[in-house]
Amino acid sequence: MSRCAKLGKSGEALAERYLLGLGYRLLHRSYRTRLGEIDLVMKDGETVVFVEVKTRSAVGGFGKPEEAVDARKRLRISRAAASFLQRAGLQDALVRFDVVTVLGAEIRHIPDAFGASKI
Repeated sequence: MSRCAKLGKSGEALAERYLLGLGYRLLHRSYRTRLGEIDLVMKDGETVVFVEVKTRSAVGGFGKPEEAVDARKRLRISRAAASFLQRAGLQDALVRFDVVTVLGAEIRHIPDAFGASKI
């Protein structure tokens, strides 16, 4: 596993622990489909939350972690979310898209960071 991949997995684990500490329940880790991928699928009360985790070791040439969740990435997440909901029989569930950024030791949670893109 590359250094970058290890950093990403480490950030996802930190984000998961953080959200579990807030009372979220884990439904799925690293949901992948040909349409896209979702780092964490969690439940906050009755709401299914699709979480994109962006990790950086420091602010540098790549900018802030949340800036990497651009329109193209949001579309792929939305499509993967629709696939997950259909496979899980949750088409009528309340849904939210959150972003969690991990920058060094700092975790930032952005609830309802974006709406679903057209699928």
